[in-house]
Amino acid sequence: MKVKWMLTIASIKMFFRQREAIIWTVLFPLFIVILFGFVKFDGMGRVHLGIVNEAGEPGGRLVETIRGVRSFELVEGTREGELAELGKGERDLVLIVPAGYTPMSAVTLTAYADVEAKPREAQIGSLVLQRVLDEATLSAAPQAARALVKTEGVKTRNLTYMDFLLPGVLSMSIMQMGIFGVAFSFVSLKKRGILRRLWVTPINPNDFIVAQVAMRLLVLVVQMSVMIGVGMMFLNLHFIGNLALIYLLGLLGAIVFLGVGFALAGISKSEDQVAPLANVISLPMMALSGIFFSRSNLPGFLRTVTDYFPLTYLADGIRSVAIDGATLTQVAPQIGGLAVWAVVSCAIAVKLFRWE
Repeated sequence: MKVKWMLTIASIKMFFRQREAIIWTVLFPLFIVILFGFVKFDGMGRVHLGIVNEAGEPGGRLVETIRGVRSFELVEGTREGELAELGKGERDLVLIVPAGYTPMSAVTLTAYADVEAKPREAQIGSLVLQRVLDEATLSAAPQAARALVKTEGVKTRNLTYMDFLLPGVLSMSIMQMGIFGVAFSFVSLKKRGILRRLWVTPINPNDFIVAQVAMRLLVLVVQMSVMIGVGMMFLNLHFIGNLALIYLLGLLGAIVFLGVGFALAGISKSEDQVAPLANVISLPMMALSGIFFSRSNLPGFLRTVTDYFPLTYLADGIRSVAIDGATLTQVAPQIGGLAVWAVVSCAIAVKLFRWE
């Protein structure tokens, strides 16, 4: 253990003597978070509308009409479920279609929204909904009484794009540290013959591997602490979760991607070989695992496939704990998925890793 500890300390010193390692591991993810923090994405895109149909078939026809409006991204659900989603910031507007609604009835439809946090979405959504109702009334009976949309303000957590982004970027940085950090570093060590020379020293080469892994896990804890701290102090991150659970998910994710990194280092003979392999693995996950944008916009089949990506498990788990306050039981599926991927990636790494 003394040898392992001394090698870990030496590995930490080696890491922090590489300026580019510090830049890419800690400063670059922070730069991305701060950059996106100054870009106002809240005003872009469509209005996320939840609809509760309590009117049966007439309400169903109205729902289908609203579904064809390009201004809305529509989800249909129950009253309790949609209002809960509104409270979490997943919906901009929730429309209740009451029992007894018909295109010719003078009923009032209630649209719930946080008019203080998202006034633009509330106003635009209500105006478009009123226009849809008016057109439905005119097409059914031009002389019929007019149905109205009444906007009722509710208080939500006022989550921002930063609350979504920072856990995703943190997950991405964990992946990059594991895949790119290990793969490029160990390919370089192999190419220069350093790993081979360890066999003629009193040091057990496996202790060197353990020290390298321990160093990266310690750096990961520092990185996560810095990013969450910066987010809370300067970027208005609404963090309500258990920090220990965040670390647990981060360490599990790191083990998964460290295994991938060692596997790539084992089958690659140079940096030119490892770069495309690392990008082939990492880029699809970065684009499709919900790092920068929600996966709800993905086609059904593709979203089902991405549900099983290790980066999806990591990002969804960290995001649920950080901004929803999810407990260990609630993120058990994400922990289980990461654990399975950790076993698979480590088994592949052991099979493929070569010292020279």
